[in-house]
Amino acid sequence: MSAYQVDRSRDAPARLGRYELIGHLATGGMAEIHLARLAGEGGFEKIVVVKRLLPELVAAPAYVAMFLDEGKLVSRLDHPNICEVHELGKDGAEYYLAMPFLDGVAVHELIARPRDPDRLGQLRIATGVIVQACAGLHHAHELRDADGGPAALVHRDVSPSNLFVTSAGHVKVLDFGIAKVRGAAETEVGTIKGKQQYMAPEQLLGEPLDRRCDVFALGIVLFELATHQRLFKRASDYLTARAVLEEPVPRADASDPAVPGALADVIAKALARKREDRYATAAELAAAVEQAMAPHGGIAGASLIAAAVTSTDELSQMRTRQARVIGEAKSRARPSDTQLDAAGTVPLRGTAPPLEPDTEITKPARRRSIVIALVLGLAVLITLLVIVPRLAPAPVKGVVADAAVAVVAADVQPLAVVDGPDAGDRHGGASASGAPIERPGDSPTDRPTDRPTAGPTVDPTAGPTERPTDGTTDRPTGVVRPIRRGQLSIDSTPYATIYIDGISLGVTPIVKRPLAAGRHKLRAVLKDGRSKELMIDIPANALARPIQLTW
Repeated sequence: MSAYQVDRSRDAPARLGRYELIGHLATGGMAEIHLARLAGEGGFEKIVVVKRLLPELVAAPAYVAMFLDEGKLVSRLDHPNICEVHELGKDGAEYYLAMPFLDGVAVHELIARPRDPDRLGQLRIATGVIVQACAGLHHAHELRDADGGPAALVHRDVSPSNLFVTSAGHVKVLDFGIAKVRGAAETEVGTIKGKQQYMAPEQLLGEPLDRRCDVFALGIVLFELATHQRLFKRASDYLTARAVLEEPVPRADASDPAVPGALADVIAKALARKREDRYATAAELAAAVEQAMAPHGGIAGASLIAAAVTSTDELSQMRTRQARVIGEAKSRARPSDTQLDAAGTVPLRGTAPPLEPDTEITKPARRRSIVIALVLGLAVLITLLVIVPRLAPAPVKGVVADAAVAVVAADVQPLAVVDGPDAGDRHGGASASGAPIERPGDSPTDRPTDRPTAGPTVDPTAGPTERPTDGTTDRPTGVVRPIRRGQLSIDSTPYATIYIDGISLGVTPIVKRPLAAGRHKLRAVLKDGRSKELMIDIPANALARPIQLTW
C-alpha cells in the first residue's frame, strides 16, 4: 500500500463487484493489491483498497481456502489497531477482499530513515508504534471460537511491511493471510510461511506455534526501529535462518548507545530463542516497553506519531502518486461512470467545453460554417496530394520518410526504425505505457517539428542496433518493425527510485513493467543518496527474473 505504480499490462479486470479498479499498488505471493473506487448515489465516492487473489491460484483449492479464511477471520476482529475488511466477495471466478484505504506509511519507512539528532524523540516514536501494534495483536491472540474457547490465533507474518502507521498516528496490523487458528489445516510439509528474517526459531524449525512467535517478531521490529539497523537480514534465506537460529543476538544498546539500557533489556527478553524465556503475551511486552520508557518522557502518543509521519517526504510522495492514479482513472472513465460536475455536465477529454446557457447557434450560421469547412477541407486535400509531394525532400537513410505513417503506427504498436529487413528484432525503446520514453524537456510541446537531417536519435532503452558489416550502406530504408519487449519486476527495502539506462521508471515496487528486450543498465537510488548499479537482461516476450534489493 505504500507505493503507487499504474501497471496496465497486468490482466486485471476493470471492476470487481461494486469496485472500479483504478491503480495497481503491489503484488505478493498470493494476491495483488489495487486502489479502487466505490461510487454511489448523489455523487457519493469512496477510495478503498481491493485485494485480489492471483488468477493463477484460483484453481488451487488450498489457496482459495486460505484467502477466504483471511476474510472471515479478520471480520471477527474489531480493534482500532487492526485493519478491518469491508467485504469478502466473488465476481465470476475472481475472489477479492475490500479494505479501507490507509493514508500513511509502513513501518519499514520509519526504519529506513536516518537517525535523527533527537534520538530520544525517535525512540519515543518507535516505542509508541510498537505498543499500539502489541495492542492489536493481543486482541487477535485473545480471539474466541464459536464455543467460547480460545481460538489460539497466530499471525505468523509480523514484519515492518505488515505494520502501517496512518497520518492520524494510529498503527494498523495488516495481512492476516497466513494467520492460523486452532483446528486449521496444517501447513504443507516442507514449506515455511512468512518472512524468514522476522521468524521465531520454532517457526523456522516447523514446530507448533503459539502467540509467542509473534512476540519474537515484534522484538525484531522494535530492535530495528530503535537502532535503524536490520537484525537478521542476510544475503540468502539460508544465512538468514542460520542467523536467527545460531548467531549471537546483539543488544540494542550495543548497536546504538542512544538506546536506554532498560529498553535494551526488554528487547533482549522478547528475542529470547527459547519461547519460555520471552514475554508470554504481546500485552506483557507492551507494558514492559512503557515501563522502560517512563523515565525518558514515556512512549509517544498518537499526536506525536502523526506529526512524525506527516512531516516526511514519503507521505507527500505517496499522496502525489495517489492523486495521479485517481486523476488518470477519472480521465479514462466513460461519462456514465464519471461523477457529474456542479453544472450536471461531463466534458469529454479532448472536446470543447459546453456552451454557456445564453449562447445560441442559428440555422443560417450553421450552414455557413458547413460550407466554409468543406471549402477549407478541399483546399487542404489538394495541397497534400499535388503540391507537398513536389516540395518534399528525399527521405534520409534510417529515417521514416512519412511522418504521418510513423505517428499512426505509433498509436497502434511501439515501433523502431531499422536499417534493413534483418534488424527488426534488435531494436526497442518504450516506456511502461508502450509509448516512447520522454526525457525531461522532451514533452510534445517542446519537441522540434522539423524532420532530422541526420541519422535517427537512439533511445537508451531501445536495445542494441546492428549495422551492416559488409561495407555496404544501400540497405532498404524506412522499414518499420515491431519492438520485441519483455517485462521487469523489482522491489527494494527501503523503497528506491529505479533508472534504466539513465531514464527513471519511478519508485519501487515496480511490477511487470514492459521494457525493450536486451541488456540494460539498472540504477537504484535511495532517498539519502545511496545507490546500486547492475546490468540486467530482459528476455523477449517474457518476464525477467524478479529483483529484490536490500541495503
